[in-house]
Amino acid sequence: MSREPVEIKKIVYGGLGLGHFEGRTIFLPYTAPGDVVTFEITADKKKVLFGNPEEIIEPSPLRIKPECPIFGICGGCHMLHLSYENEIEVKKNTTLESLERIGGIKTSIDEFTSCPDRYGYRNHSVFHVDRDGNPGFIRRESDDIVPFPEGGCLLLPEEMRSAIAAIPASSLVPVSEVRVRMDRYGTVHFWGLKDHISPPDVLMEAGGYHFPISPHSFFQVNRLMTDTLIEKTLSLSSSTPRRVLDLYCGAGFFTLPFSKIAGEAMGIESDPKGHKSALAAKKLNKISNVTFRKGRVEKEIFRVGETDLLIADPPRSGLPAEAVRGILKLRPSEIILVSCEPPTFARDASRLIESGYSLSRLHLVDMFPGTYHVEMAGLFKR
Repeated sequence: MSREPVEIKKIVYGGLGLGHFEGRTIFLPYTAPGDVVTFEITADKKKVLFGNPEEIIEPSPLRIKPECPIFGICGGCHMLHLSYENEIEVKKNTTLESLERIGGIKTSIDEFTSCPDRYGYRNHSVFHVDRDGNPGFIRRESDDIVPFPEGGCLLLPEEMRSAIAAIPASSLVPVSEVRVRMDRYGTVHFWGLKDHISPPDVLMEAGGYHFPISPHSFFQVNRLMTDTLIEKTLSLSSSTPRRVLDLYCGAGFFTLPFSKIAGEAMGIESDPKGHKSALAAKKLNKISNVTFRKGRVEKEIFRVGETDLLIADPPRSGLPAEAVRGILKLRPSEIILVSCEPPTFARDASRLIESGYSLSRLHLVDMFPGTYHVEMAGLFKR
């Protein structure tokens, strides 16, 4: 069925272009502000429609040719049809819109730190193998696998792309998942290949600290920006806390650097492998004023004492209500909230503000060029 084309007014969180069709809002991926496009509807949710662009009738002046030949097919990137400068503006705008719309917070961004390279920044990836033995990523909103283009995924450094291309066909198991990570030495490791010996963990580096990381444990993926994220987060607070508490601490990514400015620091992590990595990192870096607890934040937070500075870097789902209750019971003088999901950051920030805190500073660090994600670090004071 033919439809009138729509003009894209702006890009909203999720990397979706927003337009209007017959009095309703429609969201279309891979579009740019000013594009006039035809489309197919993929989901009808009362006042809101979701779809896919079919033909660009009038291209936006902001639109560029993506450097990746499978952009828009592979679901990994969202904004390669814009310049990096315009991508940054989108991230600033969607962050502030999320804060105001979801959290009722009108504020400004104190500092935005861009990535020095839009490509080649990832130190870790998970790819899939299709039925024919071709490695690739999952198509957007699908279970289909899109094979890597010639030369591999541009978000991966040359060392990782070359290593993936060199995998023997006999080592790729059809309909399987393969994990790949490049360590601090530039060595590329795989997990999930047939007849391949994989290490139990690898050594990563950030902020001058070494972290032994197991294959499935979380570690910041942007090898070019890990030091910067630590530096910018440390700079948010000018205090000299007696006691720092780091929630969802993982391998101690923030706990160890913050131990330099504190009398003592404690990290809480529920993942057993993450907790094991944190203990190993503490020993490896010879740090004596740090302790780590294994357990759910929602429970363990009620078992800790007075805290001056609290850091929380929760999963994308944000802080559970019980964790917020524990934070408010501790009532630290300062809270640093870190998130790559502006909507959940906005929700959690509004809870803190309703309880007497104010958002004092907000830093954005672009850990994920080419995608709609951006790392946020906010300082809250009471």
